[in-house]
Amino acid sequence: IVPQNPYDLAQVDIMDSRQAPGSLSSGGKYTHWLGTDGAGRDLVSAMLYGLRISLAVGVMSGIIAMALGSAIGLVAAYVGGRVESIIMRIVDLQLSFPAILVALLINGIAQTLFKGRLGGSEFWILVLSIGLSFWVQYARTVRGMTLVEKNKEYVQAARLIGLGKTAIMFKHVLPNVLSPVLVIGTINLALAVITEATLSFLGVGLP
Repeated sequence: IVPQNPYDLAQVDIMDSRQAPGSLSSGGKYTHWLGTDGAGRDLVSAMLYGLRISLAVGVMSGIIAMALGSAIGLVAAYVGGRVESIIMRIVDLQLSFPAILVALLINGIAQTLFKGRLGGSEFWILVLSIGLSFWVQYARTVRGMTLVEKNKEYVQAARLIGLGKTAIMFKHVLPNVLSPVLVIGTINLALAVITEATLSFLGVGLP
């Protein structure tokens, strides 16, 4: 839907530089709705090209954080005991650090371990580092909801008919705790985009 590929020099005309919003391109082919920059690149096109990376990072890291945090919170609450105590202490420890600091730490470790061997995997390292910095919120929320749900009648009925713990957790309890998880997911999508922009500004993200 973009009128121009800002990375294709054949489509960029220096005569279009610093055009005002609403100006026609030099050939009259399309309108620069937000004007152009000093090189003649259409700003709407540049924003949409950049938006692809931001949305991809936000969505992918959100899916990783949601899946990991929901599974860990579910297991912690349903199993209980020492497993729950260990998991929740890890969650409390990570919550004491800002998400951007955790993302920087994970990104730095990955960059150090795979220095010179990344081969274009910087995108996935960024997605993983942001995803691993946001999973704790899902874990705490799902744990709290599961502690309520696991004592309800439908869970007791599932135990009586002989269903295993894994089946009860993921087929019966998880669908009933997803509502607040989806709300957190929509908020964290925006936070992930902001985190990606911050990491890129600091020089450890994507250009």
